[in-house]
Order: sequence, then structure tokens, then C-alpha cells
Amino acid sequence: MDILAKTQSNFDTFIKDYIDTLLSSGLEDLGKLLETLDDVLASPRPKHLTIVHKKKRSILTTLGLISFHRRYYYDEINKEYLFYLDAMLQISKRSRMMDDVKLKLIEAASEMSYSKAGRYASCPSCPLSKSTVCRLIKSTDFYVEEVKHLHVNDAKIHIQIDEKYVHVLGKKHQQRLFTCTIFKGVKTVKKRRILLNRTLIAHSNLVKLYKKLNQHLLHRYQVTLDDIVYISGDLAQYIQQSPQSIHVCRAIYVPDKYHVKYALRKTLGLLVTDHEINDPTFQKTLIDALSPLEDDDARKVKNLLKKRPQFIQPYLDSTYEGCSQEAMNSHFYSSRFDKLPNTFHMSTINRLSTVITAKHNHAKLILGFDHETYDPPNLLLGREVMDTLKYSMNTSGMKKYTRKMMDTLQNAYFR
Repeated sequence: MDILAKTQSNFDTFIKDYIDTLLSSGLEDLGKLLETLDDVLASPRPKHLTIVHKKKRSILTTLGLISFHRRYYYDEINKEYLFYLDAMLQISKRSRMMDDVKLKLIEAASEMSYSKAGRYASCPSCPLSKSTVCRLIKSTDFYVEEVKHLHVNDAKIHIQIDEKYVHVLGKKHQQRLFTCTIFKGVKTVKKRRILLNRTLIAHSNLVKLYKKLNQHLLHRYQVTLDDIVYISGDLAQYIQQSPQSIHVCRAIYVPDKYHVKYALRKTLGLLVTDHEINDPTFQKTLIDALSPLEDDDARKVKNLLKKRPQFIQPYLDSTYEGCSQEAMNSHFYSSRFDKLPNTFHMSTINRLSTVITAKHNHAKLILGFDHETYDPPNLLLGREVMDTLKYSMNTSGMKKYTRKMMDTLQNAYFR
């Protein structure tokens, strides 16, 4: 659906039509430019390259669809077929869209439904279907280039671990996506706590989550075995045992204050301070009061105070920042996995969560090489062919920007 202004002047229409015409003309000129380059390649080609036929190719760009014809060759030496133009320009085989379109689609799909992503991330004249976006998410190889720069400060490293329940295809009940936030330092802006040096991690496999966590601590935060990091979270058993999975430094589990104090307020009606809850005499009183209660939170807090009271001692440490709302799942994953309650394969959830964390980590998403390119043919005639190509590429009659592009190609491939 197009959203139009209530009143649209002739000038608005003129500008829109002019830009559309300019864009269409530019894409058409670019197609002709590629065909001209293909003609240049065909003229002094090596004798072992036999022309089979011409074939049309269309590639979707963020500005629109570009179409051109180029020659298909048979290499008699290597006994293989190839498009000479595709090989020289390193155009991916069978790819119907440019990499920047793929990246835009993948990033959009991590925030909105596939059908909306297909309309948003492609040009208006060539919207992509929901199934096309779905196939792209599943089949495209990509990796994340992490940012290693850190704001220099003396703060301790804090880690928050939690889980996000997501809908999974073929599963009756929701499954857990384990999430983790690392940060080093906090600044306050208008009563809002902003985490410094923040890194998000997510994975459905807890072992793989801890593997990523260790890698980030070692390579980005450059911890040593003597460094202390605080791991906070609720009273789940796997979070309490998480320090055992940290191998690159010393990790200390600290239960989230909110969960502990909320359980005491809910079950006993008590508002306790950090010093009170760390007092051994008061702890014994709390244990006696919680023991007869059947509430699950009461049982967890009772066991914590009875068996592991040392876990809450960091409450008295001035360097302990505690948990932060800015690290919660609702800030990052809920917009995709809650507000759009679609069901996914767990592998797709892991891929989408990787895109989500990369965006919030300000990391760079880079496409892998899932579509190989043609290898340039062996030019047996050597320098003679290159000189002929350079001589044949006459750019004098072209427009300024077209001539500049052709000169760039000439310098890149035909020196």
C-alpha cells in the first residue's frame, strides 16, 4: 500500500517521475555497459574459448533490476563452460540479487515478518516473496566480524544470563533460547543506566553459548586467569553452575537482587537491605520463616541462604553493578520472537538471533561464499590479448560516469 500525501503538487509529481526515469535510464545504461564490456572480451579472446550462445541475466540491486546479455563459452583446455564476463567481474553463479540486497533482507527479517522484509528490503518495483526471504535466511552463509574496541575503564566485567522461550516447529511447548549480555562499566544519563562495552550472545545450545562467552572474554575483553567477572541471573540451576563453564578467568555467580528480594517481599512481605540479607543471624531467621512455605521462589531463596550464602556477599561490593534492565531479553529478542509469534526451526532462530546480536553489538555482518564464482580462463596469448583488450575499450564517446566506470574496469582487469 502506497502512503500518499493528502495534496500532491505538480512539482512533487515532476520530481518523482524525474527520479524514476533517471533511475530506470541508469539501470538500462548499466546493462548496456556490461554488454559492451562483453563485446570487448569476445573480440580478442583466446582461441581455446568457443562461444556457445548468448544468455540473458537479471540481477536485483537495491535500486532496481539490471538486465544484460552476455556470451557463454566453452573452455577447450579446462573442459568446462563459463561466462567470461562473469568470471572477469567475479559475479556469483546463479545469484539473482547482489550481496547488499541479501544483507538488507537478512537484517530486515530479524526485525519483521518475511513478507514485510521482502517488500521493505527490495526496490518497490521488484518486491520479493515471503518464500524467497525464507530460503535466503536458511541457505545464505554469513559470519560476524566483531568489534574489538572497548571504552577504557577500571570496571569489573559483568555477565547476565537468561533464557528466552520461543515457538519451534514440531514442538508442542516453547523451547529455550539462552541469552547472555556482557558489559564492562555503566554510565547514567538522566536516571537511565547505559551499559558500556556491551556484547550480546544467544544460542539454543548452552554449551555453544558458553563457548562463545569464553571466546569473547578472551579475545575482546582480554581477561586473564586471575581476573574476576560477575555472573548474574535468576536462581535457575544452570545459571548457578555457570562459573564452572568459564575457563578463561575467575567467574563468581551472584543471584539477581530483584529475584531474591521480590521472593522475600512476595512470600514474607519483607523489604530487606543488602546488609540485612548478608547478616548471618538474619539469614537464619529468614530460613526458619521460609521453610514451611510451599512457594517455589521461597524454596529457592531458602536453599540459597542455607547452602550458598557466599553468593550474595558481592551485594556489599561497591564494584558490583548488579543486573541491568538494558540487558533484558525484552530489549532485543521479544520484538521478533514475541510480537510476531511465528514458529521457526531452531536453526533459523539461531541464525536470526545471530543477526539481532550482531546489529546491537555494532558488528559487521558479512556474507560467506555460498555461491562460487567462475575462475578466469587461462589467457594463452599473454600480453598480446591484454594489449588488444586495452586498445579495444574505447571510452571517448561515453558519458562522464560511464567512462569513469569503464576506465576503472580497464585498470582493474586489463593492465
